[in-house]
Amino acid sequence: MKMENQRYLQEGLDIKKLLLLMKRKLWIPLVAMVAGALAGGGLYLLFHLVLLPEREYQAVGKYYLHFNCEPEDYNQLSYNGYTWNDLMDTDPILDYMMEQLSDKVDRETVAAATEAEILSDIRLLTVTVTTPTPQLTTSIIEAVGASLVHLGETDELFRGIEIYGVTEAAQILWDNRTQAALVTGAVLAFVVSVMVLAFYYVLDDSLYVEQDVQRSCGLSVMGMFAADGRETGWGKVFCANYAYLCGQLGQLALLGIEGKEKAVQAEAMIRKVWLEGGSGEAVGEQTATSSVVEDGLHPANLPALESVGLPEAEEDYQRLRQKEGILLVIRFGGRNGRVVRGLLHQLKLQDCQAVGVVITEADRQFCQSYYNKRLRENS
Repeated sequence: MKMENQRYLQEGLDIKKLLLLMKRKLWIPLVAMVAGALAGGGLYLLFHLVLLPEREYQAVGKYYLHFNCEPEDYNQLSYNGYTWNDLMDTDPILDYMMEQLSDKVDRETVAAATEAEILSDIRLLTVTVTTPTPQLTTSIIEAVGASLVHLGETDELFRGIEIYGVTEAAQILWDNRTQAALVTGAVLAFVVSVMVLAFYYVLDDSLYVEQDVQRSCGLSVMGMFAADGRETGWGKVFCANYAYLCGQLGQLALLGIEGKEKAVQAEAMIRKVWLEGGSGEAVGEQTATSSVVEDGLHPANLPALESVGLPEAEEDYQRLRQKEGILLVIRFGGRNGRVVRGLLHQLKLQDCQAVGVVITEADRQFCQSYYNKRLRENS
């Protein structure tokens, strides 16, 4: 496993191939974005509308404090802005509140529901009451007012405490950020899906182009044929490679990595290209002889090929050893890199000589984009 990882690192990354392959799967990030948006918005609504604690109701009271001293002495008062929240929970105030409430609620609940603060002016006290029901909120805010008025009448520090105003108990509305949740879910899903796609193709051992075959198997690609039956601009390339590398050899085995049927299909394509003079277009009757003779592609010189499948028994290897070479037929993007490497290892052990590779079922649009002008000019 360690050696396999080192091999991936040493091979480097074909960025152009990676982008072209991912382009064919653009629908996956788009679908992921829609699903992510729905999931983000759905989870947000589920959390806030179903799983959140029970609804809360709030009322706010404003009280004006008439201190029994001059304004310059306010800073010396014990009732300052930092102590009112604690004072609301002490006996003089809380006891009177509990008398107003009788047995409706316990002291701890009242203390937890009440929050007092001085926002700016030390003479203006703001008390906020929050409870699970509007009735309880109203009862507590009324008790707060009565208790503060009573405090102003009994505490010598005050000339009196006046109720400025009290709001009605109202439900606290949650901050609706559904749109932000939708966008966040879509962006996260898009990023994750692109990363997964990139990771998938980086680890993909499929063979797509000649560089893949050369790095993975150490063999050269002699030809590449498209999945639609049309040659990919490699017709002349294959014929030239075969004539130079294999023209002096006898019969070769055309070994289909995915079975003999694939080898038979490749053999038919090779014969078709050869008879068409390697141009990808059938030559006319009058020019056929001169064209094929000039190019050395006379029908009499058709490649001597025998289509075979993967060897399984000793007699299969024996037949392969009798051939003067083996051409591997590899399907474009067939996730077969490990199979090819394993087969080549076994062929080497059996003294069977692989001389090249033919790639079949290639994506013509991919090939045009990957090879740019070179392919278009030859096709």
